Amino acid sequence: MSTEPARDPEAGTGGSRPVWVTVLKAGVLLLLLAAAVWYLISHELPTVQEVRSYVEGFGAWGPLVFAVVFVLVAATPVPVTIMAVSGGFLFGMAQGSVVGVAATTTGAWLGYWLARFLGRDALYRLAGPRMGAVERKLDGKGFLTVLVLRPVLPNWTLSYGSGLVRIPQRDYLAATLLGGMPGQISFAALGAFTSRPSWPALAAVAASWALVVVVGVFSWRRSRREALSGGAAGGTEPAAGPGSAAEPDDAADQAGAGGPA
Repeated sequence: MSTEPARDPEAGTGGSRPVWVTVLKAGVLLLLLAAAVWYLISHELPTVQEVRSYVEGFGAWGPLVFAVVFVLVAATPVPVTIMAVSGGFLFGMAQGSVVGVAATTTGAWLGYWLARFLGRDALYRLAGPRMGAVERKLDGKGFLTVLVLRPVLPNWTLSYGSGLVRIPQRDYLAATLLGGMPGQISFAALGAFTSRPSWPALAAVAASWALVVVVGVFSWRRSRREALSGGAAGGTEPAAGPGSAAEPDDAADQAGAGGPA
């Protein structure tokens, strides 16, 4: 997993973005979140049968439409459970699981970059040095942090939070993919069991949730061991400075934009 150090986005940049750019980007992010919350408040979530009728209305394009909608839902506060169960109901346990894992991971990646590009500047202006302190605490622990929190937090809160505190992208995606598999497989198996009851589907539901518990406990115990070993070593953390290495996928942005993406 990545051990690249977090950095202060203002270090070595020679300035920051204009305030109006920061406000505009933050406004777009808040508008997107408000639209998703409005949908949750003013609409009832569709049933599995309604999703099925909607998808079947597109004929041969139905699976593609379903996957695109699934990705968009996974990038917002709208719960993905109904889409995950519908995937198993429509396509069976195996294909539904593949679609669910791919769609939630892609949607989480989209949410990560929405928060990172649109909200990070505003958060740094509001939080100041405290954000740098948070990132230094997460330095080298991004994968494990996301893996531990993945079964606990809603998908969108973890993706947006990881983007805001700039957990390295590869750590975030790897932990999201690994941590999200058991849940998506179990939802797809539940949907498949609803449409075509069978013992294999029921066993897959039980095994998937057992795996969620095992992964969660293992990750939590490992994080505790690392925390205790760090405390025994003195509990000191290196401070980030202008010499800290920039993340590879942000180096060009920093050179050209004068601030964080």
